[in-house]
Amino acid sequence: MPDTNPSSSEKLRVLLQWFVENKIAYNEEAIKIVEQQDTASKGTAVLSHGFGVVSLRKLESDEQLVVIPKSAVISAATSALANIFIDSDIGGNLALCITVMYEKSLGHESPWYGYLQSLPECADIPLLWDAQSRSWLKGTDVGEWIDRDEASLLEDFGVLQDLVAEYPAVFGGSNFKWDCFESFVKIASLVSSRAFSVDVHRDNSMVPFADIFNHRTAKENVHIVCEEMVCPVCGEAFGCEHMDALEEMDSHEGASEGEDESEDNSESEDDSGSEEDSEYDEDDDSSDSESEDELGEELPLLVDLMGNSVASELQQDEDVEMESVGDKNSEHSGESDSDDDQDDELVDTLEMVVFRPCKANTEVFNTYGEHGSAYLLHRYGFCDTKNPFDSVSLSTENVMQAFALSVSEQRAIDVAAVIRRFEDLFESRHRACGQDEDEEEEEEEEEDHEHDHDHDHDHDHDEDNNEDEEQDNQADDDENAPRFSIDAPGHPDLNLAALLVLGLADEEVFEKASQSEQIFRHYFPVIRRFWTLFQYELDNDTPVPAAFRKANQEGAVRKASVGTVSNVVYRLAEARLQLLADDSVLGEKPAADSDPLVASRWESAKLLRSNERKTLSQCIKTYKKIATKLS
Repeated sequence: MPDTNPSSSEKLRVLLQWFVENKIAYNEEAIKIVEQQDTASKGTAVLSHGFGVVSLRKLESDEQLVVIPKSAVISAATSALANIFIDSDIGGNLALCITVMYEKSLGHESPWYGYLQSLPECADIPLLWDAQSRSWLKGTDVGEWIDRDEASLLEDFGVLQDLVAEYPAVFGGSNFKWDCFESFVKIASLVSSRAFSVDVHRDNSMVPFADIFNHRTAKENVHIVCEEMVCPVCGEAFGCEHMDALEEMDSHEGASEGEDESEDNSESEDDSGSEEDSEYDEDDDSSDSESEDELGEELPLLVDLMGNSVASELQQDEDVEMESVGDKNSEHSGESDSDDDQDDELVDTLEMVVFRPCKANTEVFNTYGEHGSAYLLHRYGFCDTKNPFDSVSLSTENVMQAFALSVSEQRAIDVAAVIRRFEDLFESRHRACGQDEDEEEEEEEEEDHEHDHDHDHDHDHDEDNNEDEEQDNQADDDENAPRFSIDAPGHPDLNLAALLVLGLADEEVFEKASQSEQIFRHYFPVIRRFWTLFQYELDNDTPVPAAFRKANQEGAVRKASVGTVSNVVYRLAEARLQLLADDSVLGEKPAADSDPLVASRWESAKLLRSNERKTLSQCIKTYKKIATKLS
């Protein structure tokens, strides 16, 4: 258990009072918010900004600990700037960053002052490290990502400056430094490390109390759950005026289509008889189905932090009572509509629920997701000693070079063409990036916004910008390139393994599979399935020949093919390991008593390097053995 002091600091006192005022309730008999003196990582536990949650007794599964009204979260969609964001086509984390900056600029006048004053100035992510500290990350995934982050944030900062200039009455009423890039990056670090996806209306939001629970990889005690089905326009439960209008419009369109088709049917009866009438009826049914599908696509389901549907968890929560929120529940205990009131409360709140039991007098942990050490350090400012989700990226260039060296330059070109042709099969991101579907959607929206922004403001400079546009297109191509990796404990990611099987095959097999879309779309998932089973057997210490036999029940691959792939895999891992070099870049450990923050950064960099080296070394060992056994 971390060192703690009683919750006596002024910041914590103000925060707790703010919780009361904003109806954020927690079970005070079960948990307690404490100050934490140690800000370094301990094992897999991470202490954030000096606050944490500890258990006062044993916590049981499905126990409700915290209820947070959605009205208490900071969301761009419900902020005072919401209309400006809509008019300016700004969304995602950029909109949330600007919202947090705006609320901070209001000082004590902000409704969220009590919460915001409790936050640190920033999260100590590598993007904010000094040059010496960054040098410790040389050769790691994080070291590569920092340059990309700076370029992206500079673009976002430019959008912010345009917004401030366009609305001086909104952003010019305080001494807040809107033109300070460093301040913007610090706020961005807070949003990056603390935002939760709330629902389809509020999107990523700052959720008070939820962000006090610190992270533990694969051993968390609580999950955050909330109702996913809300109106994307107003955030209310379905049945609001917006959804009623959409349903009425859909019904009206369906009726109109039905009338048109009836007229067409009447006319066709004179010419073609009853056989064609049947075809029109089938078309009518298809039209209705497509309309429903389109509506469903516009309203994606909300999932919890782990990516699971929360509906079943919410149903379990209905039977859980908590004394500190009992009075609130009793206010909605009418005989005829108590169930409806309870459903409304679930729509309007987020809840922290026990996922894994916790002993008394220990820290209670949440999880920020199944992410590798590189992603955790990159986004949150820490990494773990033992992380089953560790991953090390491989550049697409090196993978293509492997095809060129193993087969031919033309084969590398052909494989690249296959990836472009079937790009939907390569969309999943590897664990090192740790990118969620929500984030991918945000990136697409931001890319669209950037395109619109450039079009609106630079239309008089098309000729001058041709070169810049070509560079932007190249950058987009690089960003959209497939991501390959070596994943813990030491395996190629499934897309890479399947691609190597195809790309290293003889000419006849490669041409047959790559030229036929039907064959490729059948073949590729089958190969992925083989590697899933094969890696599972290897991780359970099954001898290589037996692991191959168990995984290859479908007869999808030849033994020699797996041997050839394994030979290329361990050579790719060797090349990636060389980029890490040795730990001489770390130098001597800084004295913790003179600068604890720098010492903590050094420890994080050392741990990341160790984790990446361990994953790559295990891959080399495992796949050298496989290459020997199966070649």
